[in-house]
Amino acid sequence: MCGSNELDAAQHILSQLLAVRDASYDLSYSVTLLEIDLQLRRKDHVQALEILEKLAKKLDAGDFDIYQRIKLMVVKAHVYEEAGNPHKSFSVALLAATLAHRAKILPVLWEAICAICAVFHSVNEFDASLKLLRSIMPQVLECEDCDLSARSLSLLADAHVGLAGLARADSLQRKEQLTKGMENLDRAFDEYSKIEDVKGQCEMRAKKAIIMHLNGDPALANDCAAQYLATMNAAKEQT
Repeated sequence: MCGSNELDAAQHILSQLLAVRDASYDLSYSVTLLEIDLQLRRKDHVQALEILEKLAKKLDAGDFDIYQRIKLMVVKAHVYEEAGNPHKSFSVALLAATLAHRAKILPVLWEAICAICAVFHSVNEFDASLKLLRSIMPQVLECEDCDLSARSLSLLADAHVGLAGLARADSLQRKEQLTKGMENLDRAFDEYSKIEDVKGQCEMRAKKAIIMHLNGDPALANDCAAQYLATMNAAKEQT
């Protein structure tokens, strides 16, 4: 997770951006999305939703871009997911995916599908999630959007680990699924590293440490934990 120092530094930079966001509509939209992301990292879901709803009203009142409208719906689905409300998240994500498909706006369609898969995980529908994610991964990687690639790969890893949890403890299937899960966590870590997303990097290391522990390999689990701390410390030194 991001430490308080990193979040405070982000808040300082965001405050400067908020002061000039009215310079253009697109800039205002982008800065507001950053503001929502910061509140999510602070775990303030109520504030994130309030900011999001205000932005949605602005879109309703003016000439909105369909991409921005759908993108905001995907963000809303993510906020509901983070807040532990999978039913609302699924409803919003499904509508976003439908609109994106009709408008043939592919990048935001992949984002909406990722939001749907996150809900699938909350109800243990890992096989359905895996099939969906596999169907879009080639196109996701072609977008060259590191954040989208990282989230998709992380969800793919979660699906494999979820299927491993449904298999027998000593089965070959469980071992194979855990191995695939770790491979995708490493790939997601690399994508988060490209955009210096410390929160994402740490989450991938933490997940990998848990898998190592479940695999009965405490030495490798400790190595992952050490890498987690090293990533956190390196980020603190840069702030």
